[in-house]
Amino acid sequence: MPQDTLEWQVFSVARPGTVDTSAVPTDQVNNPGTVNAIINLPRRPKEFEEDVLKWRKAKTCPAVANERECWCEPGREGKCWQRSLQKEKVRHILKGGEDSIGDNEAVQRVYINIGSCAEVCWVNHLTNLRELDPSQRGFGQTPVDIGQCRRDCRNFRAIEDRLAEIVAFLAAGRPTDLYAARGLRDMRDLVEQLEREFGRGAVARGKVVFADNCARCHSTQKEPFPTRDFREASTDPQDKGLRIDWLGNDRLTPVTEVGTYRSRSLHSNHMKGHLWEEYASETYRTRPANPNLRDPNDGGRGYYRNISLLSVWAHAPFMHNNAIGPEICGTPDSPKDSYRLTYVDRKTQALLGDPPACWAFDPSVKGRFELFKASMEELLNPGKRIAKMMVLNTDVALDLGPKFWDGSAERKLVGLALRIPKGMPAWVLGNFLYKQFVIDLVLAKSDRARLVAKYSPRFGAAEAERIAGALRGIADDIERSPTRVLDIARDQLPLLTTLYSASTADIENDGHRFGEDLPDPDKKALLAFLATL
Repeated sequence: MPQDTLEWQVFSVARPGTVDTSAVPTDQVNNPGTVNAIINLPRRPKEFEEDVLKWRKAKTCPAVANERECWCEPGREGKCWQRSLQKEKVRHILKGGEDSIGDNEAVQRVYINIGSCAEVCWVNHLTNLRELDPSQRGFGQTPVDIGQCRRDCRNFRAIEDRLAEIVAFLAAGRPTDLYAARGLRDMRDLVEQLEREFGRGAVARGKVVFADNCARCHSTQKEPFPTRDFREASTDPQDKGLRIDWLGNDRLTPVTEVGTYRSRSLHSNHMKGHLWEEYASETYRTRPANPNLRDPNDGGRGYYRNISLLSVWAHAPFMHNNAIGPEICGTPDSPKDSYRLTYVDRKTQALLGDPPACWAFDPSVKGRFELFKASMEELLNPGKRIAKMMVLNTDVALDLGPKFWDGSAERKLVGLALRIPKGMPAWVLGNFLYKQFVIDLVLAKSDRARLVAKYSPRFGAAEAERIAGALRGIADDIERSPTRVLDIARDQLPLLTTLYSASTADIENDGHRFGEDLPDPDKKALLAFLATL
């Protein structure tokens, strides 16, 4: 795929260890994230009682049942499913609390997302990035229909029959203890090593710091935290040493509170009418919008769940986008492979001329621990972080050519062949709702009243009139000078960003300032303790 295409740039701005899983269906929110670690799953919180509309197993269906409400597999007596709304205790699987209708369904969705039953279940619901006609298929997402997929794809049913076994396998995953990874006899040997590096009593002091400052989000146990053993194992022989603490409560925190890069929290694929609608609970979609967030965050968006810290020593860099910590590149043999410069001047957002060197990917125990220490240094000292932001590493070509009906004939508004320049922030392109922009340009030329009515509820009638006038001016300018479209858009960038950006988040390694006021000895002690978890 050529590097100057929209598709290439959408995928290539993901850091090593992250992927934008919404890029194929696309919701036009640029939000690469890390893969969820599946560790100690039986202890992951399942305390959230939510309204869940989904298919559940049934023995029979009424003789005149609508197949969209109840369906039995032909030739399989007693193998039926019925769709109903019930309260159910669920986990918050994804980083924003999505995939909240059950473990089995979360696993099943992964199979669809990687191509199972693609033509039958998935492809017809995806967005075509170049379809600009709202009346045509592919203009926007439509929801995957689980019932239809089950009826029409036998592979879906075959996987579904095995979901319990797959979940049981995933539940067998356990933390990787640093002492075991280093080949030590037990935790006491690791504590001895850590205290030689971080000071006598560092691990014990770090436990106190953790209990006082971190456990309210990163523990599944109840207060008082100072009396808790965060490494305590179950005494039930069937648990085979399972830790009782998942080291994260999975509760949802407004992104404005944690302050980290918010684009992932604005992911919209689980909203009503979107691709994965049926894989989110009704409760998810009724979460209140955040009045402190300038970006669109209705439909349950704008939150992050509090993650687990099990084996955190092995999972740096930090945050959902791997942005807090050194930048990783290539391999020890070829460190520059696939590396993109991201360090920018915080004010000008231009790439630095002499940025910190990237770290060659080193998956060894020693390499992971060194990366953990460097990432903890950045996490606990946010004032020392050098700003990071992905930028386009080449010009990007976009071909747009909207048409409109003037009452008697279809007429082309303008033919646009855009080249978006190298160096532009990647979020500007990745989050730009250009289809809505094109639609509004057409409305500005053909139906101003409809455009005003569209924006009046959000901005008020007077401001909506001003917006309609500004968009008409942009449309006229583009029609007169199509080769100047970028200059025209740049002159109106504040307005266009307000109207058409799914996320205006720019600096990718901001936020999570918890712990920055700790004394330096306590920061080192906390690092030492976290290495034991």
